[in-house]
Parts: sequence; C-alpha cells; structure tokens
Amino acid sequence: MKRRILFTFCCAAGVACYGEERDSSLAASVGFWGGFAVASRWGRPFLADMHSTITRGEVAYATNSAEYDWAGKGGRRRPYLFSNLGADLPVWAGDFSGGRYSLSVTLPFMIDVWLDMFERTTAPVINTAYRFGMPEAAFMRRLQTPWMGIRNYAVRFSPLKHECTHIGDELTIYRKDDTMSITRVNVSYNYFEVMLTLNDPDGSRRRNHSLRLGLLAVYDYRRGWYNILPQEADTSLVQPTNVPVEWYAQYQYQTSVSRRNFQGVASVELRGRERYNYPFFYSGKIDDFLAQHSEANRKMNSIEERLCTNLYVGVRYCNPKRTGYFSKVGVGLRYYSGLNPYGQFRSLPMYRQLGLMLTFE
Repeated sequence: MKRRILFTFCCAAGVACYGEERDSSLAASVGFWGGFAVASRWGRPFLADMHSTITRGEVAYATNSAEYDWAGKGGRRRPYLFSNLGADLPVWAGDFSGGRYSLSVTLPFMIDVWLDMFERTTAPVINTAYRFGMPEAAFMRRLQTPWMGIRNYAVRFSPLKHECTHIGDELTIYRKDDTMSITRVNVSYNYFEVMLTLNDPDGSRRRNHSLRLGLLAVYDYRRGWYNILPQEADTSLVQPTNVPVEWYAQYQYQTSVSRRNFQGVASVELRGRERYNYPFFYSGKIDDFLAQHSEANRKMNSIEERLCTNLYVGVRYCNPKRTGYFSKVGVGLRYYSGLNPYGQFRSLPMYRQLGLMLTFE
C-alpha cells in the first residue's frame, strides 16, 4: 500500500513540474490527462538547424554589405551580434506500449534578431524574423532490437507555419533617403513542413549518431516567398520566385556524457534554397571585382538555387538534476556558407559567417 501511494505521488509530481521529462514507464502510467503540458525528451532541434527553436546568442564575423555599413568602414567582413529566442511549447506528450511508441504535440515559435552592436552611432537592428504556427505532431517508434545501429525513428509534421521578416528602422530610412529603387520587400509566407529522424538522441546521455531529413513548401506557390508593393520597389527589378520548396539534411553526433556532465556535440546541415530574385550589394574588394568583371556579375545575379552549409562544433553541460528546457548549456563555433539566410537579404548569394555561439536547450 505504501509503495502504491509513493508511486502515485511521484506521478503527480512529474506532471506538475513544467518542462520536466519522465522515463517511458512513468509516462505510460500517467494516462491521457497526465500528458498535457509535458515536454517530450525527444524531437529536439539539432544545433546546426539554421531556423530552429533553440534559444541561442552568437557573436560572429559575417559578410559585410554597403547597404548596412553605417560607419562606412568597408571591408569584406565585420562583427555582428545574432540572437534567437525560441521554444517548442509542450501541448501534450505520452508513451504507449511500455515506451515502444511515443506521441508529442508542440506549439513552435522563434524570434531571430540580427544586431550591429559594434556600430557606435545607433547600434542598429538589421533584421528581425518571426516563425510560428499551428500545433505540430510528432510520432516515434523505438525498436526493441537495433537494426543496423538504428534504435528509433520519428516523423514530425507541421501543417501550417508562418514566417515574416522586417528590416530595421535605420535601414528603411537609409533606403528612402538614398531614393533606392527597392525600399522594402514583403517576405511573408505560410508553409507546411515534414521531417524524418533516424536515431533521435531521445534524451539519452550516451554516444549517438542522428540523421534528419526535411522538406517544406509554401502553400501559395504562385506568390512564392515574398511579394512587393509598387510604392516600395521598382517592379521591374523584383522578379517572382520559381522554386516553392526547400529541403534539408542534418546530421548530429554527441559523445557520452563525462563524469562532470560535459558532452561534445558536432552538427551539420545542408539546405537547398532558392535565392530571392532582386538586386543585392557588397562591400570591399568584392564590389570592385564585380564592377570589373561583368560576366561574373551576370552569373552571380543568375543564381537561382544554392546549397547552404551550416556547421557547429562545441561542448555542452548537461545538468544532472534537471531535464527539459534549459537543462543543457553549450558553447561552440559555428560556420555558415551560402545564401544569406536572414529575411529580405536572401538575395545575397555569397554570404559567410563564423562565430562563437552560446546555446540553451
């Protein structure tokens, strides 16, 4: 009798603690109503996911552009600050058949900010992006016997997500004062996303290899990723998009957690994206090169789709007394190469970024 009372008390405590994770036997014992507002231990974003719900901050050197170089220093690269606030808000999570199957429903959102903290005059915001959507569902199957090293597989489906981006006020004013032919492009679209994961870490502290494949597509494929208003841009310069889909492949490796609760992580993402079809600006030697080589300039402006690479290598501390959100704090190096991934600047086809990143998982 005492054991039954103690077990019931532990189940209630597990449900009451927001963001705490439970082992599969406890999750299966709680029942349907006990699964509400419980964060799942699996299905978390990989650290190399360019547009993830992981909360992070980064100081990085990135490709410079004449368009947001207020100090007029030129140069091919400059330091910037990047920050992201995100979460997969837990709606419901539960395990079935003794933990062989799991279901999770979450509500995703993220806010991504590109800030020029090192520009002394105004420290302007260059770009802000938002992503949010309807609840997304994920299903996992755990194999009783690993097959070719695969312990589990999971599928996640987001029926409706929305992205909108906004350039900073200083940049808007700059474009208007200089009577630029493009003052604003409305990057705002709805899309659905589906992803398949093999060997999800599943909240484990062991050594693990994970692979994730994903595809997203805009609902209004004729409108594409953006549109314009005649009073904000020369319509002859802004061409519609041609590729309504985007794909990505991600891989993540984690070491076993050490005695002091540290864990090494390496993550990579390859993403196929369409370049936005309107003019862009460069600073420094690139501008001079393009001005002297018309053929190179023509080829760069004709780029429609490009493979983008995002790499992360670092270490994180796994709190042994807590699981769920913000139980892991990490630091590492991140390198990105490809199309500029930030909002209206995706027309820039040769963008690179190297930075020191702090993550909170």
